[in-house]
Amino acid sequence: MSAKRILVGVDDSRESQLALDFAIDLGRLLNAQVIACHAIGKLPRSPEGHLMKLETYRSSVIRAFEEDWCQPLDESGLHSQKIIVDGDPVNTLLTIADEEKADLIVLGSRRHNLDSLICSTSHQLIQHSPIPVVVVPRKSS
Repeated sequence: MSAKRILVGVDDSRESQLALDFAIDLGRLLNAQVIACHAIGKLPRSPEGHLMKLETYRSSVIRAFEEDWCQPLDESGLHSQKIIVDGDPVNTLLTIADEEKADLIVLGSRRHNLDSLICSTSHQLIQHSPIPVVVVPRKSS
């Protein structure tokens, strides 16, 4: 396998961290650049049910992405890049993969029931990506 640029979707989930770890390990094996990407999607609701303010939400996500979620990548010593943009995960990952000329997309797998699987990010990427997609499963407890 020859992959020089590995794109990995990163968020605050355990599944995402497993995908990042996999991408880092693969990056070491292949001497590849790892590109971490996060798509800032819909605004979440506060515990009281109100939509969070856009700038408050964006700044908290950007800080978490830069300082927490991508920490293993920062510590890996690999040639890397971090990209965070507004948009839905599927279109964002496809666009960034094309712009950055990625050879592979890596993301974590969340457990889905049959109805939600069709709408999942991983399923949509597998269906629409012109490059290979690796979906890293959860580890058994």
